[in-house]
Amino acid sequence: MTRAPEGPRARGRIVGSDVHDDVEREIRAHLERRAEELVEEGWSPEDAAREARRRFGDVEGVARACRAITRGRIRAERRTGMWEQIIQDVRYGLRALARAPEFTLVALVTLGLGIGANTAIFSVVDSVLLDPLPYEEPGDIVWLRERNTRGGAMGVAWANFADWRAQARSFGSLAAYGAGPTTVLGAGEPQVVTVASVTDELWSVFRARPASGRLTVPEDHVPGAEPVGVVSERFWRSALGGAPLGDLVLDLGGDRVRLVGAVGDGFDFPSGADVWVPVDEAAQSDSRSAHNWDVVGRLAPGTSLASAAAEMEALTVRLVADAPEDPDFLATGTVVSTLHERVVGPARRPLLLLLGAAGLVLLVACTNLASTLLARGATRGRELAVRASLGAPRGRIARQLLTESALLAALGTLVGLGVAQLGLAALRRLGPESVPRLAEIGMDGTVLGYAAGLAVLTVLVFGLLPARRASRGAPGDALREGARGNAMDGRSPVWRVLVAGEVALALFLLVSSAVVVRSFRNLLAEDTGFDGSDVATVEARLSTAKYPTAAEQVTWFEAFAREVEAIPGVDAVGFVSALPMEGLPNGRVELDGDLDKHAVGLYALATAGAFEALDVPLLRGRLFDERDGPDGAHVAIVSESFAETYWPGEDPIGKSVTGGGMDELWQTRTFSEVIGVVGDVRWRALGREPEPTIYFHPAQRPSRVPFGANLVVESATGDADALAPVLRATLQRLDPDVPPRVSTVGAQLGASVAPERFLALLLGSFALLALVLAGAGIYGVVSYQVAQRTREMGIRIALGGAPAAVRRMVVGQSLAIVGVGLALGVGGVLLGGRALASLLYGVRPADPASLALAALLLGLAAALASWVPAARGTRVDPMITMRAD
Repeated sequence: MTRAPEGPRARGRIVGSDVHDDVEREIRAHLERRAEELVEEGWSPEDAAREARRRFGDVEGVARACRAITRGRIRAERRTGMWEQIIQDVRYGLRALARAPEFTLVALVTLGLGIGANTAIFSVVDSVLLDPLPYEEPGDIVWLRERNTRGGAMGVAWANFADWRAQARSFGSLAAYGAGPTTVLGAGEPQVVTVASVTDELWSVFRARPASGRLTVPEDHVPGAEPVGVVSERFWRSALGGAPLGDLVLDLGGDRVRLVGAVGDGFDFPSGADVWVPVDEAAQSDSRSAHNWDVVGRLAPGTSLASAAAEMEALTVRLVADAPEDPDFLATGTVVSTLHERVVGPARRPLLLLLGAAGLVLLVACTNLASTLLARGATRGRELAVRASLGAPRGRIARQLLTESALLAALGTLVGLGVAQLGLAALRRLGPESVPRLAEIGMDGTVLGYAAGLAVLTVLVFGLLPARRASRGAPGDALREGARGNAMDGRSPVWRVLVAGEVALALFLLVSSAVVVRSFRNLLAEDTGFDGSDVATVEARLSTAKYPTAAEQVTWFEAFAREVEAIPGVDAVGFVSALPMEGLPNGRVELDGDLDKHAVGLYALATAGAFEALDVPLLRGRLFDERDGPDGAHVAIVSESFAETYWPGEDPIGKSVTGGGMDELWQTRTFSEVIGVVGDVRWRALGREPEPTIYFHPAQRPSRVPFGANLVVESATGDADALAPVLRATLQRLDPDVPPRVSTVGAQLGASVAPERFLALLLGSFALLALVLAGAGIYGVVSYQVAQRTREMGIRIALGGAPAAVRRMVVGQSLAIVGVGLALGVGGVLLGGRALASLLYGVRPADPASLALAALLLGLAAALASWVPAARGTRVDPMITMRAD
């Protein structure tokens, strides 16, 4: 036997890389020499080769002989330093991955998708939920609301706020604010921006600093002071061109305000506000039942949130104890929470749910790779046995396999970061407005550290077990079993556990996404009470400088409606104070001429054209008409639920109702005669029962028109979007100072369910990904299993077994394990589905139909993934497979 040369090149290699190749060559040469000797004795070449294997096929014995060749290299390796050995392991690992390009590509895609999905969602969670708000000491900023008689939170009455500010000791400062869209003139094109009315303490609560000029000071907030305002830095630069402040004057809904400063872009409170003006405190109501304000405060040094809440609770109860208003409309206490919770709280559960779903996807990917690596390790059994027989310690072999797994994880993480970047771009574009701080999401050091942690986790999950298993066992046994093709099959308990776990995780994700999608569909299928599919909308906010009274604004809207009615292709035009899903104010009203007979309902202004355009059915009586002008007798229309709730079994026509405290007639409590009953409309949100509603004619109660006014226009062609250009042109012709805000009712409805759509889309994507990964994992493992059992399958067929029966055997073994996984997944759904309950509408977390559909999809995917390699394995000639061994 030729001795391999020793030298620098030989000493630089390690056992299990080039040594393995040398040993293979030596074994082959040994068998060839023995076969040549048999040929010389008269054997045929084919018989000689088989006899040589039979007589001298003791590979373990040959390997012992080969130790002499490699003894010097083993000694050289032991003298090599740890870092040099690691570098050698990495080099060999890269070569091993390069020799299996298909496996490497699939592994990198699998890991990239799993790590990318997790990194993208964690980026959102980190930016939205974990990062502190961008203010100085944000943990000390709190948000205050009043508690209503039902235990919920509501706005703060100005009288209560004033007393809080004067008497509370738990706060360094308290500020009240209110915000809403306002028409702004003087900043180039007319536009609608969010204007916030604030008390001067707002700046000290947030410790805000000006980017230019100054912020408002206490002197700006006293009655009779010059109207001044502060703008956001982004608005100053984009809309005002960065012009010098101090001389700039804007028209804010008719009020001329001189700008004195710009606050830095880091300040965004209330969210989306671009202009801040002082509250006119002298004009505020002293009623403790007018809950129109929001309040923020900064805790005094050393004050805890709990102690502040206790003080405010006692103070509020004392303040309202002697109030003359109806107790049903007074505060029963105070709700105090951190501002961070106020901003991000509604998004917390959906985002954590998505993070958990992304984690399940990663677990599916890891179990996929672990099972595939175990199967792949079986095909490398002879290689590993040769290395062990040449003296390589088991720990070194395990380390080499773990190094390969670490390389996969590192490369998969790089792919995952690319996937995460693409995912974040999509999330920023598709994310609903209900997710706060969405524009701030990105990949920072925390996110990169999270991705690195995922890489380490994936190595531990899918690398350790295959490495430990592949490095165990006697080398001779492994070599002989590897030659017979029985190193690993479907009877392996580890394989069963991994595949079953993968299926269980995939089932949980599929069921979760299915019930969320069904919930979303249930929302969309709800009877809204209107048909807005062909309705365009025009929101117009008029300047009080040009239209100083509410009555003049109503007259303008009537003129605008007449102009729009003349447009070809318009079926119906009407005025309504709010669009569906925007919400309406509600409050207590009086009935039947009796101020002691009370009801609670939504308050809306509408014309007959609005009911016609939205296809709200008239059930009884009549709609508003030309008789119902400002000088006519006051009339009202009520919804079906209002009539059934407050006049059950009676004819509501001819009854009377007031507007309560929701319009300018609240002091006189003017009654309006009910002239009609219309169908119920879901004004606030899908998924909520329609609320009793009262409709008044805007000409008779115009005071709410400046707070909200919309024209609804029904298209004769059914294409609401096609009306947008002509509506904008008509509006600009009538008054170029009114910003054209044209949309559709369909878009309004879509925006109202954007959070549900977002959740359904992402969960559905994760579930589909888990299904694909589970199918790919089963396919990969069964392919390796079939490759290892080729000789067994060949013997079965040679002995008369039908190929179809062999295929059924392989598929049946796979489906049996899939069945165990499905059972585990059903248990997981029953136990863990409760986390979804609060996010669902009209469907249970463990919905039987969703469970059955998910199980069917997984079963079909598993059957297909098992049948394809089984069919391929049984198409090989059994004589060839047996002769090959």
